[in-house]
Amino acid sequence: MPDHHELPAIGWVPAWADLQERSAGPVDSGFVLGAGAGQDPESQEYVAGWPGPGTEELASNAAAKAGVRLTLLCADAAAARDHAPGGLAPVAERVLLMAPTAELNGPVVLPENSQVALAPMETFDAVEITVFDHPVAKGRIQIRDDFAAVAVTELPQGPEQETLEQGLFAAMAEEAFLHGAEYLHMVVEPEAAVRYESSGWTAAGRLVSFAKN
Repeated sequence: MPDHHELPAIGWVPAWADLQERSAGPVDSGFVLGAGAGQDPESQEYVAGWPGPGTEELASNAAAKAGVRLTLLCADAAAARDHAPGGLAPVAERVLLMAPTAELNGPVVLPENSQVALAPMETFDAVEITVFDHPVAKGRIQIRDDFAAVAVTELPQGPEQETLEQGLFAAMAEEAFLHGAEYLHMVVEPEAAVRYESSGWTAAGRLVSFAKN
């Protein structure tokens, strides 16, 4: 896993796009993601590592069209913002978290009468924990080329929240391990990152998004 001075690989991006039911294809040194649900069908998002080759060309493409984002995966978000590509302004920042599957794939004591199930969907596997057959926690996982991306989509409030979330991650980690993925990748808002960093996840990079001025 990269430390905070290194730029992580971006091979997990297509799997992350699948979680959002978005298309992803290679472009220059990065990826271009299609529109998500509820977005303008013409909108796109370029994702690349920064600093890196091809970033300027992707920035020019994003600056030439309204509704197109450029998202840079970087080790230093402040430096990326300070060197905003011409014609673009920063509009969002997220954190890429990584965790070894071996560390999350441990026993979790779930509430009595709980069950964990994985169900294949069109572009990802849905992970669900039920209690007395009632869904109480949900997540998503997609594995592409040994890269596993995950997301937690539903958690209850209350004292069992942390345990149920650990149960989701354990199921995801087991699935990733069985398919040869050494790490789980998850993108969260900055304010959520600290909580996850105290439970086995590491902040591997920052995702700074830019849009046309």
